[in-house]
Amino acid sequence: MDQRPEPSDRHLSDRRSDGRPARGPGWRYSRAVLRSRLAAVSRPGWTVAVAALLSAVAAVLINQHLFPYLSINNDEALYRLQAQTLAGGDLFPSAPPSAESYAPWLATVVDGHYVLKYTPVIAGLLALSLVITGGTAAALAFVAAAAVGVTYLVGIELLNDRRAAAVAAWLLALSPLTVLHSAMLLPYLPVLVLSECVVLGLLRGLRTRHRPPLIGAGLALGLAAAVRPYDTVLVLGPLVLWVVCRGARGRRWWVLRWVGTGLVAPVALLLGYNAAATGNPFQLPFALLEPDDKLGFGVRRLFPTDTAHRFGVAEGIAAIGDHLWLLGAWACGGVLLAVLSAATVARRRLSAPALAVGAGALLLIVGYVGFWGAWNAADLWGGTRYIGPFYLMPVLVTLVLFGARGLVDMASAWPRITGLAAGAGLALSAFVLVVALQDNMTFTRRDRDLSNMIATQAGPMLVIVPVDPAFLMHPTSVVSNSPTLDDRVLYAVSRGQADFDVVADHPDRPAYLLRLAIGYNRTLASSSAAQLERLRVVHSASVDVGITASVPAGARAARIEVTGGGRRSSFPVNPDQPLVGRLTISPDGVDTTGLGFRPKVSDVLATKDRSVTLRLFYTPSADGRERLLDWTDLPVRVDSRQAAVRVLVPDSQVGAVGSGVTPTIRLSAG
Repeated sequence: MDQRPEPSDRHLSDRRSDGRPARGPGWRYSRAVLRSRLAAVSRPGWTVAVAALLSAVAAVLINQHLFPYLSINNDEALYRLQAQTLAGGDLFPSAPPSAESYAPWLATVVDGHYVLKYTPVIAGLLALSLVITGGTAAALAFVAAAAVGVTYLVGIELLNDRRAAAVAAWLLALSPLTVLHSAMLLPYLPVLVLSECVVLGLLRGLRTRHRPPLIGAGLALGLAAAVRPYDTVLVLGPLVLWVVCRGARGRRWWVLRWVGTGLVAPVALLLGYNAAATGNPFQLPFALLEPDDKLGFGVRRLFPTDTAHRFGVAEGIAAIGDHLWLLGAWACGGVLLAVLSAATVARRRLSAPALAVGAGALLLIVGYVGFWGAWNAADLWGGTRYIGPFYLMPVLVTLVLFGARGLVDMASAWPRITGLAAGAGLALSAFVLVVALQDNMTFTRRDRDLSNMIATQAGPMLVIVPVDPAFLMHPTSVVSNSPTLDDRVLYAVSRGQADFDVVADHPDRPAYLLRLAIGYNRTLASSSAAQLERLRVVHSASVDVGITASVPAGARAARIEVTGGGRRSSFPVNPDQPLVGRLTISPDGVDTTGLGFRPKVSDVLATKDRSVTLRLFYTPSADGRERLLDWTDLPVRVDSRQAAVRVLVPDSQVGAVGSGVTPTIRLSAG
């Protein structure tokens, strides 16, 4: 009789009968652990998982279908360019010859490359998505899901109630402000997630006495401060102060040590980037282009040629009032959420850390009275009407957390009234979201028409765009280049005689002039008209340039202004008849007699550039205020050796799209 023992599991073959590896005890253990962890997830946690998944899907779909040409916020194109640059292995986009002709939005040229306005933290996340997936959708989905999930976890720490925390997460997910910005390449939602990670890490680290959450809080704090330092100080300052003074309870240096450990890496990277970008580790690139783009009151500019805007306390209060008014509609539940939040505070239903978070939101509101960017966005530009009060994104978190606490309490006391109020709040949010989607789809249709008009031209092409300010990506992201500047369509800003160098640098590309209506796509009421014209260089001893133009019906006065050669001449125009005139350009200057006699002449600063600028003004009968209707540049270069001039003149119009007031000045050679 065989007395050998029965074989144990460890002696069995690690392969199945079909030759494939067998799933042994380790696999079964892992499955058991996974099942146990999933079983431990609460019902509110599962609902939040659904909200996070839906938010991620919505972010991708809205980005692809609503924002294929990005939004009306020009910063999106800047972040995309920065991400593409990082994904290509460079820290800065390279600047070619005639660098200013290809300047991206709010960029400055330093040592043969472009320094962009913002630090590359958000662009780094987008670049990672580009490298792994080839697009930015994965990054958007991740941020959208993280915003919902982290709000839930922060709610548990602050409210000590999973149900209320889940309600807060859903309120954030359903807020039109979150829905729209989850689909944009902008920093406001990612910084919100980072700020919440700081709150979560600090509170969880204090509660569990574990080091990793504190290290994570320091890492998130450093990244958030690198992107939006002012917001980070205002929003998180009260909570950090509470942690240091009260929350640590004898463990202050232990907490600071591990939070500081997390801060080391982002601070070191930020200092290194600043040194590479500005030459000073402690100077951000934000104000490198324009020093007057800063906090506080006084004269403010976004770029060197910008109009001097006088920003005072009254403007700051008006701007933050506009943002708060809009937040009442762009937060899920609107004003009801604010009322519930106030009631929650009044009923003392919040812990000290929660009150510190609320104090941070109030501090942000007060602090933004002194930030002219909010005034620029709400009043000078007006884009907040279409993409929401994005500067108050941190306040939205406080509203949903405090409002969720009040909503759950209200549901326990008055379930029927709560149901009606919640239904009304959801209906308001749905209405605001639908209107916002429709408005932004209108902007997208206009950009699609513009893009299609350009795309119909065959072969590689060079498109020169007269825009003010002289940056690409403005007023639409359609006029953008990749970092390598090797796209089929290459865009350049019109800069007078520098246009000849741009044309000469690309002899294989036919040159076109893209003329956009003043204020193109700025608001729904703005003109979306655009014209595409073929360009040619005329070289002669003198060049006659024909001019035609007209003004809208009902104008009571009009004039055309010609600037060149150190002189500015203004000629009256009969508003009831089309203007037909002529300029003669020679090495001696510009002969304007073809536009009329006895103009008003004034001297302007003379430059080496002999190019001519034409501006057409008109005065409507309705209000009697003169307006700029159209303008264009006529690049001129003097050839002294041959006693001749070169003029870059439109040859023929090859496309026109859009509605509203069209570019009306038409130039032709001969």
